[in-house]
Amino acid sequence: MRKLVSILGSVIGLSILLAYLNFAFGWIMLSERLSLVLAFAIGPVAVFGTLALSENLTRVFDTSTLRLGTTFLVIAFAVLTLMLTMQQAIFAEYQQLLDANAAPEAQASLKASFALTNQVQLGADVAFDIFYSLGIIFVSSALVRGKGFERLIGAYGIVAATSLLVLNLWFFPTPPAAAGSIDMGPATIVWWVALIVLDGRLSKREASDDV
Repeated sequence: MRKLVSILGSVIGLSILLAYLNFAFGWIMLSERLSLVLAFAIGPVAVFGTLALSENLTRVFDTSTLRLGTTFLVIAFAVLTLMLTMQQAIFAEYQQLLDANAAPEAQASLKASFALTNQVQLGADVAFDIFYSLGIIFVSSALVRGKGFERLIGAYGIVAATSLLVLNLWFFPTPPAAAGSIDMGPATIVWWVALIVLDGRLSKREASDDV
């Protein structure tokens, strides 16, 4: 059962990373409805993947910081779902109203209203970044107590997540990239990939010990 959970965690983790990257960069053109379904699935599936990875890591790093980090990440992905649904609802309604009002005066008014309303989902985005960054920092704090590859992942996670948190709070409410700074979000993807690799290595180590 533990092996199955570990495999599912790794597969789901990689799937979520690919779905997120495709949603962010549009590598593969999908229908609008399918894109929305995949985007809205990121949060719930990420919760499952996070819990599955955490269960395997807990057998080696059974610390309060790991459990706290897992909790923060679960909350983060719940907030992410809220942010994405809110964002897409705002965008969809704005586009419909914009298409229906061809007069320049009406479009100018709509754009001003959109700029104000859009701050709501940007605020939710920062709320996600806060819990997401702290989650990675706490989990990484547990990993740095390991050795070799584990310590490297932990150190990288702390630096990347701290940078993400500081930049988002410093430029709030403007996203760092829009303010001409660096978006550290994609840098945390490397941490997730390394965490999935570590999960696989721990599973192989456990399997060899059982033989």
